[in-house]
Amino acid sequence: MNFFVIGTNYNYSPLEVREKLSYSRRRLIQAYALLREDQLLRKIVILSTCNRTEFYLSTDSLELAEKRLIDFICQFHGVAEKTAYSYFYKYSNETALRHLLEVTCGLDSLIVGELQILGQVKSAYLAAKEEKSVNKTLKDIFSAALSTAKEVHSKTRVSQGKVSVGSVAVEFIKGRLGSLTDKRILLVGVGKVTELVLKYLKRAKASVIFVSNRTYDKAKVLAEKIAASAVPFDDLKQNLAEADIVITATASKHFIINKDTIESSFKNRSDRIAKSLLILDLALPRDVNPEIKQIEDIELFCLEDLDAVIQSNRQKKAQAAKKAQILINREAENLWKKYTESAQEPALLP
Repeated sequence: MNFFVIGTNYNYSPLEVREKLSYSRRRLIQAYALLREDQLLRKIVILSTCNRTEFYLSTDSLELAEKRLIDFICQFHGVAEKTAYSYFYKYSNETALRHLLEVTCGLDSLIVGELQILGQVKSAYLAAKEEKSVNKTLKDIFSAALSTAKEVHSKTRVSQGKVSVGSVAVEFIKGRLGSLTDKRILLVGVGKVTELVLKYLKRAKASVIFVSNRTYDKAKVLAEKIAASAVPFDDLKQNLAEADIVITATASKHFIINKDTIESSFKNRSDRIAKSLLILDLALPRDVNPEIKQIEDIELFCLEDLDAVIQSNRQKKAQAAKKAQILINREAENLWKKYTESAQEPALLP
């Protein structure tokens, strides 16, 4: 039985490619249903986050399964085979296991040491298990990866400091605008990323925060946690007119803020609101149409624009990352040796 991974991440492909390869919950269920029909691709875990899409597969035939999986990815997502081979990486057996450990521990993350990826890997594994796409090989390997990540976080300092999209996003905005205490901030979306952003906005003592979501009750619950105001999604244009900063992180498949939305809201901006607007789009697929960059006094940024803060974080984490890598390499070698030895044990009965 072989174990391998095919995927792409922020280091290998641009945002436009990762958008095409991302999975909503509904699309994930559809993908598993189709993969179950192929004997070679039935045992698989799909990991899809804002920075990566990866397929972890347990199969008897490595080369044939790899070709079938590439074909599936291209057909399901409507991408050319050339795109897949240009932007995808592939690792097999012990190297694939080491890669999974690096991912789960946050060493392969855009923000080194981030803790959110641990939960995302666990959720991806449980989703595959629910879809009956996990065999003993995947169960053992993913259980080991989750255990290793907890050990690495406890034995090194790699997960300390600014280790979330939320902290980096707020640091980025502060770097451009300075203090946030006099800024009116509109958050759109109520997922995990928004919660992380809210956590650090509170620490930055941002004075006025509006939280908007298609489901108003969810926005209200999240806003109440930090004594903020929740506003209906239908009032988005009106609230854009009142904001100095907009941070979006929804699960929408389409743009929720377009050029005409911004132009319309700017006509209603009162004299007490600054004529400029900073928008940080943390969603994948993106929430904001990049065309709005054409509008004067609009600054639009996405995940890939946080590079300066991210590089600073990498430098601070360099020593801790080296120590974590040593632990990961040792664990990958031991786990794979243990796995292959147990797989070679002769059956007790004929």
